[in-house]
Amino acid sequence: MERVRVGVLGAGSMGEVHVKNLVRIPEAEITAICDVNRPKAEALSRLCQAKVYTDFTEMLEKECMDVLYILLPPFAQNGQFEQAAAKGIHIFIEKPIAITSDRGKSMVDAARKTGIKSHVGFHMRYGTAIQKLKKMIDDGTAGRPVLFNGRYQCNSLHVDWWRDVNLCGGQIFEQAIHAYDICRYMFGHPKAVASFMGNVCHADVKGYTVEDVSASISTFTTGAQAAITANNCCVPDRWDALFDMIFQNVSVFFKDPDEAEFHFLENGGERVEYFHEPVDHKLEEDKDFIRRVKEDLPSFCPVDEGLRSLLYVEASLFSAKMDGQKMRVEVY
Repeated sequence: MERVRVGVLGAGSMGEVHVKNLVRIPEAEITAICDVNRPKAEALSRLCQAKVYTDFTEMLEKECMDVLYILLPPFAQNGQFEQAAAKGIHIFIEKPIAITSDRGKSMVDAARKTGIKSHVGFHMRYGTAIQKLKKMIDDGTAGRPVLFNGRYQCNSLHVDWWRDVNLCGGQIFEQAIHAYDICRYMFGHPKAVASFMGNVCHADVKGYTVEDVSASISTFTTGAQAAITANNCCVPDRWDALFDMIFQNVSVFFKDPDEAEFHFLENGGERVEYFHEPVDHKLEEDKDFIRRVKEDLPSFCPVDEGLRSLLYVEASLFSAKMDGQKMRVEVY
């Protein structure tokens, strides 16, 4: 494979981000862009001279693609993943992979059946400080997991579809899933979750049916615990994902996925290491996925991981709707 031929489905904000990244990757060639809004697709195609489509099935039939980027809002996922997988096309899909776990399970079944490579856009996993701690977890030097404390916060009305819970699933589903995913990535799959949520700051905003504050407690078979909160009432024009992770041998306080203080417990005392190596997570993610397709390497964050994190936030949402009743987190 000389160059990886890429088709893009969705010319919104995420479409623009990934197309701008892909044109910087010599091994990738964007051949087609599809969006129901033709002017948006045409505007994006000017960055890469790709052919424009407004019908996904037509693009799938006419274009020879190695990879498809599915960059649609949650409500718009209605079988495109399965269609592409059936043709043996490798797939990058943004989070959340779907608005229901049943839809996500269909995607996972399709990927497993066809053996395609897949990747879910949990770009925070590429944070350099996240990866530094992940290596310590994997080699055992971090010690046993104890407590995960995650916070996702912003203050924005966002786009119309995001404010409608029936279209985006809610803030837990569409945004805070990043924190839930990092929790799973570092601590393993949770056993159960209990959650609460409310709409404090936007109850009078017409069409705003999404929760703007939530809090959850999760437990793991290891005995570790997690607390994850989210809100859309914080500092305007800032999107913060903050994590504290406590392990038996090290406590890590993250300013962002690339910057953290590592507090090591050594010889009865403490050694502090400040770590800061900023990278463009989405660019690194795109480069890594294209490389794995080109070199036939295993997927880093396959659609199975997207489903597992979806099952986690879905259980959290169900618990909140039942006034904090503890919910088992399904494994698929």
